[in-house]
Amino acid sequence: MNKIIFDNKKIEKIIEYYKNNGLLILGFNDSQGVNTTSTFFKKGLLEYLAFVLTCEEFSPKVINAFSLTMNKTEHIDYFLKNNLTVEEIKLSQIYSAVNALEKVMKDIKLPQFLGQIGNVYRLIYSPKKDDKNIKLSTSLKKAYEPIVVYSSGVNNLMREVGSNPFAIKGEYKARDKKPNYYYTLEKAKDPKTLNTVIDGIEKNYDNILNINPKADIYSLGAYIPKSLEIEGMNIFRELIVAYNEKLSELCKQYNITYINTENVGKTYNSSENNFHVSTSGHYALANYILEYIYKNKVNNNNVNNVNNVNKNIIELTNKGSEGIIDSVLDDYEKSYKKSQGLTGYAQSRELDIALEHINEAKVFRKVYQNKSN
Repeated sequence: MNKIIFDNKKIEKIIEYYKNNGLLILGFNDSQGVNTTSTFFKKGLLEYLAFVLTCEEFSPKVINAFSLTMNKTEHIDYFLKNNLTVEEIKLSQIYSAVNALEKVMKDIKLPQFLGQIGNVYRLIYSPKKDDKNIKLSTSLKKAYEPIVVYSSGVNNLMREVGSNPFAIKGEYKARDKKPNYYYTLEKAKDPKTLNTVIDGIEKNYDNILNINPKADIYSLGAYIPKSLEIEGMNIFRELIVAYNEKLSELCKQYNITYINTENVGKTYNSSENNFHVSTSGHYALANYILEYIYKNKVNNNNVNNVNNVNKNIIELTNKGSEGIIDSVLDDYEKSYKKSQGLTGYAQSRELDIALEHINEAKVFRKVYQNKSN
């Protein structure tokens, strides 16, 4: 396997720290944690972390909730609140991949049925027999100092500004014909845009730490895609920089480990138009995290301080995928109602967001229909 080798002596000490109490590694929920390259069948970020920390007498457990569709901060809250099973999470990842690729095909004006190639993700997300009995929030609550690899907020940011690195160059070129670019520009300039996203991240931190105050969260910063390094894109580059700065400040408040991913993004970017890295980039990120785990747990450089956690915890339920459907349909109703008070492109953009929520419900209807009884 083509990977970056981490210091074996440090690995041994990390294993020594966790082996008596076990280790749960969780991943939430941005598409940054999904291997989107042609080598997607190789180990991704979490799987590589677990692989490195596995030995004859010790093996970490992994719950991977990264997704190509259910990748917004509110989705983390929904997953936690409804206490999804690992089976439901894996099924949602398969159907999310199909849904996301169908959207890409539509955006680049290719037949949507080509998005069905997303079914190939069944090879890596296929549920196992016992997955129906493993619940997300229950596992998080019971775990001893679980590791939470957190990467969320970037997709919220793109939704707020109404664009993404894949589309922004085309929108810039057509700026004199269509309103898209200038809408995005105004949204990027508005301080409320970034504050809204950071508020969602803070709520995630609160909910995770309220379920397990001893959780060690490793929060990944955002890359700056090459598509934002061209003329007319400076405001968007500045937005990503500001996002990382605010995220870093929030992590300091919660004593959460912030991981600067700038070098990884520049070295291992899989495409100039997106926030995803290559398979080698996943390995590099894993090794960054391992280094921080070693410093925090073996060298005792970091002790969780949850004094700042908001105690307004979400009420946990066991509704599973059915509860997710209710939540995203409620989001649809809110977006549709909001759109009725808008006009022009702003209204069109809000209706697009409402449609995103319909697609999220579509994903989880499939999950509900196909999960084990």
